Amino acid sequence: MTDSFIGQLKLKGSMLEKISHVQKFFAQQFEFENLDVLLANEETISEQYLRDKMLKQGRGGLCYELNGLLFIVLRDLGFPVRLAAATIWVQPQESYALDRTHVVNLLEHENVWYLIDSGFGNNLALQPVALDGDSVTSPAGTFRLRTEKTEKGRMVFEQLTDSGWERRYGLYPDEIDWAHLNHVKQQIHHSPESSFNKALLIAKVTDDGTYSINDKRYHSKHSGTEETLPFQSPDELLERVRQHSAPAVYESVKEYVQRQKSTRD
Repeated sequence: MTDSFIGQLKLKGSMLEKISHVQKFFAQQFEFENLDVLLANEETISEQYLRDKMLKQGRGGLCYELNGLLFIVLRDLGFPVRLAAATIWVQPQESYALDRTHVVNLLEHENVWYLIDSGFGNNLALQPVALDGDSVTSPAGTFRLRTEKTEKGRMVFEQLTDSGWERRYGLYPDEIDWAHLNHVKQQIHHSPESSFNKALLIAKVTDDGTYSINDKRYHSKHSGTEETLPFQSPDELLERVRQHSAPAVYESVKEYVQRQKSTRD
């Protein structure tokens, strides 16, 4: 199954250019979505589970799933990547979220660390980001990775905003295993502090911008223009998901909406 997916990539260029191509392909193929959390899917994270869910069924997922599958694909392509854990910085509260619950990929190449993240909502650089190197730009924005010792690691991932560079997460380069991914899943599913177990979120980077969908609205940024469209009914939500998301994601949203209706009734 992974071989057939890899066969679609047609990689060219240097190692970093090939990895960037994989990241862009991931952004095209997979939504960032939390439907398994809302539908209480407690299946253990494993290589086979990720292949089945994402490659076979056509679903998206959260960071531990998207970057878990990215790790498998890059590893199978021969790239010496490792999984690592980060801690999200919540800007409005100016505090960190649940400890080490963001999963990323790291690569050490020619004595330089590179961050490879395909699971950060629609805030995706779409290419490896070098530690203390040049900033990189994608349709989602401009990003950089810096050396800075904090209580959550010695690297800081940042995004350029109208207010300047803002922290997005801190991390150590320590390697994590599949047990850590399952620990993250349990935290995301069940912790009162989790932001993903309370409402729907679907997000994606497109060729010229980003979009996100939650229970109440569709929001997009394209070519410098922002648009927010409130939903007047669950049917409007479903139609917007049908237009923008993969069929399997749409079917899962239908199940979510039906459960929400049953709870209200």
